[in-house]
Amino acid sequence: MPRPSAPSKDLVALAKAYVGLPTGSFNERRVHDFLRAFAEQRGLTYREDTVGNAVIEYRRGRKTTPLVLGAHTDHPGFVVTSVKGRRLELEFRGGVPGNYGKGEPLRIYAADPAQDRGDSAATITSTVLSDAANRWAKRITGAKAMLAPGATAEVGDLALWDVEPARVRGAILHARSCDDLGGGLAILWAFEQLVRQQPNAHVIGLFTRAEEVGLVGAAAVTTTDLLPRDGLLVAVECSSMAGGRAVQGDGPIIRVGDAQHIFSPRITMWMHRVALELQQADPAFRFQRKLMDGGTTEATAYDLLGYESGAACLALGNYHNMGPDDRIAAETIHLGDVEGLARLFVAMGQNTRRVDEVHAAAVKRWRGIAKDAAQRLKRGS
Repeated sequence: MPRPSAPSKDLVALAKAYVGLPTGSFNERRVHDFLRAFAEQRGLTYREDTVGNAVIEYRRGRKTTPLVLGAHTDHPGFVVTSVKGRRLELEFRGGVPGNYGKGEPLRIYAADPAQDRGDSAATITSTVLSDAANRWAKRITGAKAMLAPGATAEVGDLALWDVEPARVRGAILHARSCDDLGGGLAILWAFEQLVRQQPNAHVIGLFTRAEEVGLVGAAAVTTTDLLPRDGLLVAVECSSMAGGRAVQGDGPIIRVGDAQHIFSPRITMWMHRVALELQQADPAFRFQRKLMDGGTTEATAYDLLGYESGAACLALGNYHNMGPDDRIAAETIHLGDVEGLARLFVAMGQNTRRVDEVHAAAVKRWRGIAKDAAQRLKRGS
């Protein structure tokens, strides 16, 4: 099967601009400011709910079932809780085991982007660990750090791993926050194609907050008026490929479940059909269908809170910045996978009416199989 071509220069530029933004749970303002500007520049609707989750909306043609693509806008990181001279105390928001973090360098960013002082440097001197009896036993909950000479920090500032914010090598994006700004990137690139191609479709990009501390934004958005009740909801993530779960460069992933839950068979079946049709029309289009049980995604929250949900993701390297030898490293995704996922989203947005059709056709086929099976058993052959 042919390999995808090199990523476009426009996608590379968008990836560097968006995925490189500093962000953390409850400190996502820079990302949401970018999303607002992105929408306004392309004539798309942007709005936020009462808790700060946001949507971008494309709508053209007759009324149809909206496709809702959801990605979160935070990433694991520290927030400054105390400053005493050059000594900092930090709270960690996210899931990283306690064998990471010792001696790691940090970059400090002002909590309010309007008061940006320029980033400062610090180094972790010790970590604070939990002792919870779960799979993240002894994970990082906080740390102490020392500011570099001349550096400054204030309570509430972000303190993020000092790895490359976003750099592209070949087709691979190396960045501090691929999870889940990489998922958001695929949604934004889909919007870019919708604006350029102008197909009849209704697509909503949902951008939630504070996923890394318990799917907070996803749970909260189900209590506001931001989500349409009749929408086809698909959670979009970057999910760990460790352990052979998936292969970077083999295309976007139709995700059938996560570590806790299995998603809507009806929506998954429809997504798979649309992907197969794209591949039949163009053999260069590649995709994967996987469980991806390395973590829990927002589709679990949506589904259990009454919104039938599917999921899609990108194969992620160095999940939560966990590199080899217990050292922090940039996360990675393949930009060819991003392009493929955006292409799938555009096709899905034009085919939302077919969800019931695809499911009904499968049911009809299996009823025929069942009838034939009963006759064969009666005949004994």
